[in-house]
Amino acid sequence: MYSSSELKGMLFIDIETCTQYKNLSDLEKNGPDGLSELWAKKADSIRLYEEDKRELSNTELYKNASMFPEFGKINTISIGQISFDEIGMPVSSKIKSFYGENEHILLEDFNNTMRAVFSKNASVKLIGHNIKKFDMPWIVKRSLINGIMPVAQFHFQKQKPWENCLLDTFEIWKFGGYNSSSLDLICNLFNIPSPKDAMKNYEVSEHYWNGNIENIMKYCEGDVKATMNVMLKMSNMEII
Repeated sequence: MYSSSELKGMLFIDIETCTQYKNLSDLEKNGPDGLSELWAKKADSIRLYEEDKRELSNTELYKNASMFPEFGKINTISIGQISFDEIGMPVSSKIKSFYGENEHILLEDFNNTMRAVFSKNASVKLIGHNIKKFDMPWIVKRSLINGIMPVAQFHFQKQKPWENCLLDTFEIWKFGGYNSSSLDLICNLFNIPSPKDAMKNYEVSEHYWNGNIENIMKYCEGDVKATMNVMLKMSNMEII
């Protein structure tokens, strides 16, 4: 469904997020004034809309802070491209990760890298699974919160949907219908190795606060490679 020339113009991306503080007690002790009270309001809204969480305390719900850019932070961003041989067959992947405890530095490095990428190829497409609703809004919001101006191509609020630089495999998998699937399920259908076998999304915060950032980075890069392979499979090509 995609040619090798189209795939060459794609930059695959994934992020991993965690809570800003180790736990609610840490937030109450070390967080900015008022943030713990605002988390209490967010917890109330989670209980209101998610029936299975209505009996959980604010402390128990705090692990869900990793899902909201106002209460979580990015610890890893991985980007990558597919390498092709001289006849247009995929042979390998090139993946680079920005990761660590200092969110400001990794976001600054990422934005500087993307500025260079767009300067070299203004038509490059960023592709990932659910990046339109998760990864890219997180990157923009956390960049602004850290005092970093995102590259002009990420000013999505000024752009029409067909004008932006994003391709979302979650939307591609709908093929004009209403329903899509998780990356894990699509990988299973195509018999593609999935990083979800090694770590689940909800475990990222625990790994981060236990000092396992290298494991998170490898997990994030695994998601990037899995998305590459999904696109290759949908293009009737061999996986890498």
